[in-house]
Amino acid sequence: MLEKLSYQSAHTVLRRQRRYNSGKLEEVLYKANLERECREEVCNMEEAREWFENDEKTMEFWAGYIDGNQCDPPPCQNGGVCTDGVNSYVCWCKQAYSGKNCEIEVAKQCSFNNGGCSHFCVMRGDQAMCQCAYGYRLLPDRKSCEPTGLKNITNNLTTAALTQSKSDPITYDGAAVSVTDIPTEREEIPAWAFPTLPTIVATGNVDQKIVGGTEAIRGEFPWQVGYCTETQEGETALSKNKPLYFPSLKSCLTRFIYFMHLGEHDVLRDEGPERDYMVEEQHVHPLYNHEKSLYNHDIALLKLASPVELSRERRPICLGPKDFTENLLRDASTSMVSGWGRLKFQGPEATKLQKLAVPYVDRTTCKQSSREQVTRYMFCAGYRTQQMDSCQGDSGGPHATEYKGTWFLTGIVSWGEECAMDGKYGIYTRVSRYYPWISHKTGIRVDN
Repeated sequence: MLEKLSYQSAHTVLRRQRRYNSGKLEEVLYKANLERECREEVCNMEEAREWFENDEKTMEFWAGYIDGNQCDPPPCQNGGVCTDGVNSYVCWCKQAYSGKNCEIEVAKQCSFNNGGCSHFCVMRGDQAMCQCAYGYRLLPDRKSCEPTGLKNITNNLTTAALTQSKSDPITYDGAAVSVTDIPTEREEIPAWAFPTLPTIVATGNVDQKIVGGTEAIRGEFPWQVGYCTETQEGETALSKNKPLYFPSLKSCLTRFIYFMHLGEHDVLRDEGPERDYMVEEQHVHPLYNHEKSLYNHDIALLKLASPVELSRERRPICLGPKDFTENLLRDASTSMVSGWGRLKFQGPEATKLQKLAVPYVDRTTCKQSSREQVTRYMFCAGYRTQQMDSCQGDSGGPHATEYKGTWFLTGIVSWGEECAMDGKYGIYTRVSRYYPWISHKTGIRVDN
């Protein structure tokens, strides 16, 4: 049955609905027309946003629409997942990999466990390579280091000799070797083959000592030395071309140091290993200026006139590259300080070498704890409330840190506000900042 419509009604049914803004560039995007608008014609991001009504989906579509799919072909390696972007892409790597395309194996980088190296790690391209401290050699596994030449003897003596009396000989490769007198006078083993720094102990400086520490075992810190002027002092040792160098504190050098005393433990007794060596030269850091700051750039080098005969009580401590030493300083749970300084503030000095394990203190806490300026050439170590600290008489002594069986010099005892005071820490010279200068003065090869 047909129904006759009026003209007005029929016109309404048959008339084509006009689109909004028809006849111009269409600005309203209907979902059903996305294919036509953005594939057959050129659309803009606003139109795509109206279609998706979601920023994340819009950007995902737009990245592929505007410049093609950057993830095709897949650029990510080792199972990485690619996300397309505008003129770019991002690879989401699995945990064991890094790099723009997940091409770097993290376990083989210096940033991961020091590259597995016993001493130092350096990057060659995208591969980690191990290096050893001067006086050591790299073993066939390309990771481990061992001392070279006669230094093998002193290294092997370390553990056994600590429990033996000074008169007992130690057998090495079937031969009896004197613990207190192992010579190093062989052409291939000059004194400078040890990149190290013995320690400085006391001076007229009343700012540092060991408080709350314990007595060290004889020979436990063979790099610890004393030096003598009109008053008793202490140091840390470096070697180059047979004469040995000792990093010291400029604030300690109020008089010329006449000789260094090595192999000391009990200052009231002659125990056998002690040896005296004349000082030939003193080198104060060129930026040290006591009128501006008594402790900034608080470091000096002392050169001996003759080589040191090495033994278990007379050995240098290793000097590591700057980045290695900085990381070691921050990451180690504790480091060791040692000296014959006072046992409490303005108290009696120790007659036997004392030792104390101290943790590194972050720089913000360090600076906030002191009323004096703590520069970037210094760092804090110690305890906020415990009565344990370096003290008067320890200045110039070593702040040493062990890494995989090798000890490295990480600081020099410098100053503090009294000793073991609540809320205060010991302040140390940051040795790594002075590697270029040490290398220039001593000729020791130092990696920066």
